[in-house]
Amino acid sequence: MRLFIILFVFSSTVSFGQWKSFYPEKENAKSKQFQNDKNEKKTLLYNNLFFNAIKQKSLENFDHAIKLFEKCIEEKPEFFEAYYQLSLINKKYNRILEAKDQAFQAVSGQPKNIWYLRNYADLLFLNQEFSESAKSYNKIIEIEPNNEFNYYKLADTYIYSEEYSKAIKVYDRLEQKKGVDKMISMQKHKLYLQLRNFSKATKTLENLSQNFPDDIEVLQILAEAYILANKQAEAMKIYEKISENDPNNGQLNLTLANFYRDNGDFNKSFSELKKAFQSDKVNIETKLTILASYLSIINTNDTIKKQAFQLAKILESNYSQNAEVYAIYGDLFYSLNEKEESKKYYKKSLNIKQDIKPVWTQILFLDVESANYDSLILYSEKAILYYPSEPLYYYFFGVSNSYFKNYEEARVALETGIEYVFDNDALNTEFQISLADNYNSLELFSKSDSLYKLILKNNPENILVLNNYSYYLSLRKENLIEAKEMSKKCNDLEPNNGTYQDTYAWVLYCLGEYEKAKLWLEKALKNGGESSAVIIEHYGDVLFKMGQKNEAVIQWKKSKSVGEGSKFLDKKIINEELYE
Repeated sequence: MRLFIILFVFSSTVSFGQWKSFYPEKENAKSKQFQNDKNEKKTLLYNNLFFNAIKQKSLENFDHAIKLFEKCIEEKPEFFEAYYQLSLINKKYNRILEAKDQAFQAVSGQPKNIWYLRNYADLLFLNQEFSESAKSYNKIIEIEPNNEFNYYKLADTYIYSEEYSKAIKVYDRLEQKKGVDKMISMQKHKLYLQLRNFSKATKTLENLSQNFPDDIEVLQILAEAYILANKQAEAMKIYEKISENDPNNGQLNLTLANFYRDNGDFNKSFSELKKAFQSDKVNIETKLTILASYLSIINTNDTIKKQAFQLAKILESNYSQNAEVYAIYGDLFYSLNEKEESKKYYKKSLNIKQDIKPVWTQILFLDVESANYDSLILYSEKAILYYPSEPLYYYFFGVSNSYFKNYEEARVALETGIEYVFDNDALNTEFQISLADNYNSLELFSKSDSLYKLILKNNPENILVLNNYSYYLSLRKENLIEAKEMSKKCNDLEPNNGTYQDTYAWVLYCLGEYEKAKLWLEKALKNGGESSAVIIEHYGDVLFKMGQKNEAVIQWKKSKSVGEGSKFLDKKIINEELYE
């Protein structure tokens, strides 16, 4: 019985094993085929999704691309290309932290993928994580040791983290591979200077000059290094070598001019400077800058003045159609207070080129200083054509038109110009004063009075307005008490001014206070009024009112001999009567 059972079990086991090994084989094959089909379909769908994301990225539909790449990550988080592509998009939009995290995911999955590593290193650099960025670039160099770009990027990380010694070592490694390189050596020289290791900085240049003995730039920098190290003799040898190799080097002439000047040999210095000004290898901008440096010292002595004009003449000879040359020529004369000569050269400049704004401004200020209103009206109008939003030019045009009693043209210019005044309270006030005076001349009294009051509200001690407003009120015989108060305040603020004293006297005259008016007019006459036809005529009017007819006629005649008085002056003299 026991044997039977054992045999049965054994027999059954064998039979079962046979059955299990045969019948499920067909089912397993079907199951595997189904799974393979399913995986292929899933892969196909994923590939379509990924390539659609790539397509949207290439079409710059970045928002749509981001959504598709994010879906790719949901579907296959182990497929790291989607992280990399997302990182690139976010970097483009300067979303550095997001881009860095995505780059990190890509690198974590494929730590030797050079593109992933380079992107990650770059993002660390952009996020100013220079130390971590350096680690990534070192990994990149292990993978790609012959790519120069990698060394430059690694050196940059050390430079930005101010680890200059490490940067130098990177450049040394690169030069070991490719030999002495000018750009690399120049960079090493700068880094040694940052480290204040002047001996190694100079040695780097010496080594470079041995490899590039005819490179003028290298030789010049080496000479400058010798000068900084107080090795004047070595520097001079270098300069002599440069002169032999390139005798017409204007830049060298400039360097030598500085060298001789710093060593106290001013004659040789200026001689080299003249050569530089003659050289076409020194650009005009540099020459103009050097000549402009003379403006602040031209009055020091005759030697400096002579040098400045010698250099200016060289420029005029070599650049006869350059407007900036004539402009700086004008500046030289202006610095010497030779204003007519300066204006002549400014006008030459404008004849060549009309868009040098400072030249227009200088001419207009010179016209104002010399009270040349004919020129002022002409050039201010021209200036507006080239600079239609410059308020100062409208102001000058308005003032000059007012001088010629073109009040309507003045009004238009002033009303236009004041609209362009921003952040300049002083100029805005000047516009308001001129406009108020203009409105008064056009008998737009409500406008003029409003402006005068506005100005005085902002600045109650504006002397010009206190005088003008009170005088115009006296002419209109209006608000005389107010006019008297303003004129008195004006004289308190600025005593001994004949014009302001005359205004106060005239207000008193209009109020019938003739004795006081006479006293103030006599003050005015002592303070410059003897040369004013208006003040002398006013004095005659007061004398007439006080019964001193003969003395009044004498003053009227004197007024006529001095200049232009009122429209009644001739009639007063002929008829010996007062007319107002």
